[in-house]
Amino acid sequence: MGEYEDFVNNIPAAERVPEPFTSIDNRLDFLGPKIIDTKNRVQRIEDALSTLEVEGVTVMPKKIEQIPFAYTLAMAGLPGSGVTLEEITPFSGYIKQVTIHWPDGADALVDVKVGHGVTQVCPDEGFLALNDATPTYPFNEWVDDQETIWVEMQNRDGANPHSITVTVTLEGAA
Repeated sequence: MGEYEDFVNNIPAAERVPEPFTSIDNRLDFLGPKIIDTKNRVQRIEDALSTLEVEGVTVMPKKIEQIPFAYTLAMAGLPGSGVTLEEITPFSGYIKQVTIHWPDGADALVDVKVGHGVTQVCPDEGFLALNDATPTYPFNEWVDDQETIWVEMQNRDGANPHSITVTVTLEGAA
């Protein structure tokens, strides 16, 4: 049995809400404590309910925005060989994915990290550095409206400049 089923089985019969609201009431009681802060609670409850696919619950349509960060880094040791780019989130929601493109020739000498506010999310710590790769990393990281999303890049290649692109995909309620 799963965590939700265990939760429902432990509700005393006297405290159960009679039909037709039992199912949704139990789900809200189960999900409520899992929602940490009260900020944007309705959106978080709708997101959680949509993952349970509750029949009869209409969830607001989603809006998705891709936030691009692109920069040509100078050779290591020159001005412009390192940069932090920032964008302000246009709405509250979740960072759903981060896609980073390292061109051929970057040879794992171009470091990238991504975060929001004071939190680094990709990777958890340190930097990522690859060559001729465009991986997409999935996330479910909450960001507030008008919060700063940032990308820090550093070129450690003393012989070549490199153009790096990072795309952060943000999803929120429409």
